[in-house]
Amino acid sequence: MPTWNPTLAVGVNAIDAQHKELFGRADALLEAMKQGRSGDEVLKLLAFLDDYCSRHFACEEKVMREQRYAGYDEHVAQHAIFVKQFQDLVAQFRARGQSPVLTIGLQKLICGWLVQHIGAVDKKLAGALAGKEVRFV
Repeated sequence: MPTWNPTLAVGVNAIDAQHKELFGRADALLEAMKQGRSGDEVLKLLAFLDDYCSRHFACEEKVMREQRYAGYDEHVAQHAIFVKQFQDLVAQFRARGQSPVLTIGLQKLICGWLVQHIGAVDKKLAGALAGKEVRFV
């Protein structure tokens, strides 16, 4: 299970801090599911992660609009794909509960997607923001 490491830093402190929090929450969720903890606890973590991702994506998208980032449309499309896939997995959890298949699906989506997205797409954004004054809240 991938966790945060310095190679994922994009060089924008506020973005890196949010990414670290996303990984921490994803790690906690996957650990809870592996340990077979109660569905309520897992559901709370899923809800938090869903909300947190939405807020993080909204912050990134606001910065991209303000900076007139050329890769805005592609970046936002990736956010939308993640949100849809994540919401589908949350709905699956609500309907059927915890399962190894769901745990693996979440691990692939959350950790795999985050590593790929941060390592490639967010680093491009950070490069475009280098040297600019950016307010990221």
